[in-house]
Amino acid sequence: MNIVLLGAPGAGKGTQSARLVDEFGFTHLSTGDLLRAAVKEGTELGVKAKSYMDAGELVPDEVVIGLVEEKLKAAPEASFLLDGFPRTPAQAVALDGVLANLGKKLDYAIALEVDSEALVARMSQRRVCHECGYPGTVETGPVCPKCGEPVMPHRACKACGTYNGRQVVAVEAE
Repeated sequence: MNIVLLGAPGAGKGTQSARLVDEFGFTHLSTGDLLRAAVKEGTELGVKAKSYMDAGELVPDEVVIGLVEEKLKAAPEASFLLDGFPRTPAQAVALDGVLANLGKKLDYAIALEVDSEALVARMSQRRVCHECGYPGTVETGPVCPKCGEPVMPHRACKACGTYNGRQVVAVEAE
């Protein structure tokens, strides 16, 4: 069985993905995780992705789709769960092509719908470790419990410590 979980940022895709992976043993495909791993390993696609990431640009679809395809090829018999991908119609069309070439199909697309006020509340509390990708909240504190690096608001720049042009200051949760 192959599934895609869709929803707005903060809808719970990562949380539900982790539960489904634990319960059913899916191969978990999160493009953020795939990008971080490819950059860390220095793969050909990782080097390409890093050049865009370092320039503060979005990684092009062909690189992201290439990473998804590599992961699917690495475990041809495994069931997979796509976590928040595809995000655009172009990515969906490309994914259809990859799946067709690999003789795979998508069995279910599950849309997680959450009230917009709840999404805003969740996202305003969200923090992320830019080193290992650990997802946390304000309650996590200023240091990643997994690797010890600072955690910052989700869209903060690791290099300069800014978010939308403003300096980010890590604070302890009370």
